[in-house]
Amino acid sequence: MMKDFISPATTPFSLSQLEGLYPPSASSKYHDYFVPKAHGKTLLSRDYHAEDGLPNGASPFAPIDVLPNEILAHVVELAYFSEDLPYDELRSALVQTSSRFREITLTTPSLWSKYHLTLGNIDEYLDHLPKYLQLSKGYPLDLHFSCFWSPSLTQRLMDLFLPHSRRWRHLSITTPNADVFSYMVDVPAPILTTISLSHFSSQRRLGLDYHVFGGHLPSLSHLLLRNVSLDKVNIPLRNLTKLEVRGYGTWPGFHALEELLSGSETLEEMVFHVKPGLVLRDVSREPGQPPIQLPALRRLTVFTSEWLTGDVVELIRAFEFPNLHSLVVEEGSGLGFTDSKDILRYTSSPIPSMTVSYAAISTALRCLPPHQLESLNTLELLRATWTNYSSLRHIFRSMESLQKLVVSEFNPHTALADLDILRDSVILEGDDVESEPALPPLISSPSLRTLNIDLIQDHIPSTADLARFIRLFSLRSLSSLTLRRLSKEDWDNVLSSLATHVDDYPLLKLLTAADMHEFGQDSVAEVAPGSNTQCVLLSSA
Repeated sequence: MMKDFISPATTPFSLSQLEGLYPPSASSKYHDYFVPKAHGKTLLSRDYHAEDGLPNGASPFAPIDVLPNEILAHVVELAYFSEDLPYDELRSALVQTSSRFREITLTTPSLWSKYHLTLGNIDEYLDHLPKYLQLSKGYPLDLHFSCFWSPSLTQRLMDLFLPHSRRWRHLSITTPNADVFSYMVDVPAPILTTISLSHFSSQRRLGLDYHVFGGHLPSLSHLLLRNVSLDKVNIPLRNLTKLEVRGYGTWPGFHALEELLSGSETLEEMVFHVKPGLVLRDVSREPGQPPIQLPALRRLTVFTSEWLTGDVVELIRAFEFPNLHSLVVEEGSGLGFTDSKDILRYTSSPIPSMTVSYAAISTALRCLPPHQLESLNTLELLRATWTNYSSLRHIFRSMESLQKLVVSEFNPHTALADLDILRDSVILEGDDVESEPALPPLISSPSLRTLNIDLIQDHIPSTADLARFIRLFSLRSLSSLTLRRLSKEDWDNVLSSLATHVDDYPLLKLLTAADMHEFGQDSVAEVAPGSNTQCVLLSSA
């Protein structure tokens, strides 16, 4: 422990304790951080007694001066590995703070373990790298190379870092060509846990030499490929915990992909931001082929610029994930350059639930395999599209555990039109809801107990669209129906329909209308549709 290296750095505490010890003319010239001056009794003087001239025997040293070097080095490490601080600027500040901090910085290998080299700083760093690597000793290295420089610089750089490949822990390479990978054939990297390979050029995609790394990556857990072809990667994908594939790149055929991934007991997360149509063309899964089994997968995220299409669904369903906790489909890249918008979000806990936004309901629900549809408890739909009536009937019948359905920003007239109900005139012959034309086969949801419908704010009631939409469903277990932002006409039509078909809702106990803009508390006396149903009207704020 370097007890002689007491920090002379001034702090409010040390200044308050040392007031009066130095004459007014004493200035920062007495605080040489590396060579103590012979200017009398200072904090670095051997013959100085801390108690002299201090009230109540207070110590002249800042509290940081009594910390052991091991603790102080750990504090500095925490700052160094913080993503909020530029690591090179931190080092520069530390070596200029005091003799003690300089010594700690130069003798703590971890403070020399991160290298983020770009075209903007490579010339500045290159000559210092041998010394920096020497100071890092045997500490694991985090390497980030943005290789938009000449091939000669790449060679000099790799000559310095390749001898230390057994210490590589994280490796990130962004490059416009394959030059840098030519140095990595059969490179041993036994502790390498993360690889990020990004390629940006007019070629759009990069094929790696099959011998890059030579498969010698026993500790690899996270792989990110951006515009790098997956079909030529000689990396043990089955042993990963996270696989991230972005941009363009050739995928292996279905059987080869299955060989790479199927049955992985460690792969817990996958992230895709790809052109699903191109991927499906490469993979070429034949009809009837069972999906690739991923028993350990917990999180699957798909970023798309195409919204939720059939190709996106087919890409997701190319995999089977019986223990999935989270499925997310987002519009955007997820990289923070632009705001991402949720299209679909599924979670299995604390209760299985799904939210669908601005997408076709039947398409979104096909993203889940049958066993997860069966266990779905809550479904929330935000401006979702109601299309494909027969598909909806089949999917709702499959959701055997569905307890709650929330429909937000809903336009019943548009929904009926999208379902072809208006065009086919199946149930809308005439404007009188009591005329009751023949109903099509109903969308059955035998387990549903709660239905909340929030009408779109600019909704203009047309005949009895809301009541007729509700009548498309068979809801024998419904106990609570909440309607928001509906008009007096909507309300009257719903009451009339429910009263006419009271036997179809044997368990309905609570009917609530909220945010009523056309009438207030004088309507509380409305008659409930059944003797066991309580009617509640909530005025808008």
